[in-house]
Amino acid sequence: MRYLLLAVITAALSFSSCQSVKDVADNFERSMSDPFVVKNKISDPINENVRLSATWVGHATVLLQIYDKVIITDPLFSNNVAQVLRRYMEPGIDLDNLEQCDIVLISHSHMDHLDLGSLGKIEERFPGSALAFPEGVENYLPDYNMKYHRFEMWDGMSKSYTGETKIIDGVEITSVAANHWGGRYGLDGKLWQKDGYSGYIIKYKDVTVYFAGDTSYDEKFFKYLGSKYEIDLAVVPIIYCNDCDEINQGGHHLMPKGILSILDDTDSKLIFPVHYGTFTDPNKQYPVLERMLLTNDKYKKHVRVLKIGEQLEVKDELVKEN
Repeated sequence: MRYLLLAVITAALSFSSCQSVKDVADNFERSMSDPFVVKNKISDPINENVRLSATWVGHATVLLQIYDKVIITDPLFSNNVAQVLRRYMEPGIDLDNLEQCDIVLISHSHMDHLDLGSLGKIEERFPGSALAFPEGVENYLPDYNMKYHRFEMWDGMSKSYTGETKIIDGVEITSVAANHWGGRYGLDGKLWQKDGYSGYIIKYKDVTVYFAGDTSYDEKFFKYLGSKYEIDLAVVPIIYCNDCDEINQGGHHLMPKGILSILDDTDSKLIFPVHYGTFTDPNKQYPVLERMLLTNDKYKKHVRVLKIGEQLEVKDELVKEN
C-alpha cells in the first residue's frame, strides 16, 4: 500500500514540477531512519530586549521574534511529509521548549507548508493562538482551537500587488502577490484550485519583515515592494541547485540567484534563503550557496546563508549571528 501511495504522489509531484519530487529518490531509502541531529541547537530561542530575530527551523519554517511578538511561518515539525518525504535534519528548535507563539502564518496549502500534524502540536501547546492563511486554505483545515484569520489574495490585476491587511494581536499583516499555485495534492492545484497561496508583509513597531512563501521572480512586483516598504528582513524560499545561473524554476519557484535580484529590487537590509536542505543533506548545500550568493561586498553585507537551527539577531544596524 505504501509503495502504491509513493507512486501516486510521485506522479502528482512530477506533474507539478515541485522540488519535492527531486527529494523523494534522495531520501526514500532513509524512510525508517531518524533525522540527523542539529548541533548546538538553541534551547530557548525567545529572548528579552530583542528588536528582531529569526531562527531557521528548517524548510520554510522560521521562528520570528519582533520585540515581544513571536511568529512561526509554515510550521513543519513532523519527520515525514505525505509519508514520502523524510527529514534529513531534525527541526532547528524543539517545540516543547518554545514558551511563546502569538501568530502562525501559512503561505499556501501544499503539504510541505501546511502540515496538519505540526499545527496540531502548536494548537496543543498554544491554544487560542492566531492562525493566518490565504483564502482557500480553510478547505483543508480541521477545527483547531485557534483564532482563524483568512486573507484575501492579490487579485492578479491591481498594481498594488496586495490582497488584504489585518491587525492581529497588534501586528499588521498584509497578504501580497506570489507566483505559485494552490490546491493540496499537486494535480488539483494545477488543474482547478487557483486560490490558497500568498506572500506576506509583517509590520510591528519599526520593523518590517517580508515572508515570500513559494514564488518566482517578477521584477515589477519586487520593485513595487522596494518602493512601498523599508524591509528589514526578507525570508525567501528557494529551490536548491548546484552553481546554476537561472533565476526561476518553472515559473513558480525561485532559484538561488533570484535572491540577489530580489535584494537589488527591494533594497532589503537582510535577506536569507529557506526551503532547502531539510529533506536532503544541507551540509553539502551551505558552501555552494555561499559561493553563489556572497559574490561581492554588497551581497556579503546583506545576504545570509543560515544553517538549520541558526539564529540571526538584528539590533538596528547591528547584525549578530548566534
